Amino acid sequence: MRPRPAPAPLAAALLAAGLALPAEAVVMTVTDVGLVYAISVRVGAVSGVDTVAFSVAGDNVGLAPAPVAGSPVIEVWVTPFRPANSSSTARPVTLRVDSTPGLACQSGGCGATLIPFSQIGWTASNNGAATTGDIQSGRFDGSANQQIASFNANATFCSAPVLLLCLGYTYRSNAISATRMQFSYDNDVVYPAGNYRGTVRFTASME
Repeated sequence: MRPRPAPAPLAAALLAAGLALPAEAVVMTVTDVGLVYAISVRVGAVSGVDTVAFSVAGDNVGLAPAPVAGSPVIEVWVTPFRPANSSSTARPVTLRVDSTPGLACQSGGCGATLIPFSQIGWTASNNGAATTGDIQSGRFDGSANQQIASFNANATFCSAPVLLLCLGYTYRSNAISATRMQFSYDNDVVYPAGNYRGTVRFTASME
C-alpha cells in the first residue's frame, strides 16, 4: 500500500522578500491515531508558498564573488501516521525535491536567462544525524526526483519490560520535525542583472 504522496512547494527569488517562522524539536515520534496510513509534509509556513530571497549586490558580482545567504531559513516537517496496532513491518518514508524548472528571468533586462537550481545549496540544522535519515546539508542537483531524506516510519517500543522480557509494545511513527534549511546561492557565475524566480517542489511518500 502506498498512500498518496504529499507535495509542498517552495519558491526562490533573487532580489525578492520572504518570511520566517520559529523553530522547535528535531526528529520525534508521534502517537498514531485512527485506522489508516497517512503522511503529511510542511515546508515553511502552514499555508501559502514561502519565498527564499537572495540579494546579490553589484560589488559582489565579478571576479571575486562570495556566496549569498538566502532569507528566511525554512523549516521542514514530515509526519507519517499508521494504525496504532500495526506491526513492525518496515514503512519507508522518503522526501524528494524537484528542482528542474530553474530560476527564470522576471524583469530587469535579463531576457531569457535561466539560473539552474544547482547554484543553490543548503546547510541543515536542528536535524538528526545522517543515520536517522533526516535531512543533511547538500545542494539541489536540478533533477526531478532528488532524495534528501529517508527513514522508517515504524517505531516500536517496549511499554511493559520485565527483566529480559517484554510483555507489551507501543507502536508509534518516526517523523521529521522542524529541520531547518539555510539556503545559499553560490554566486560563482556572472548572470545578467535582473530579478529571477523559480519554485522547488518537495514530495513526501510512504510505502
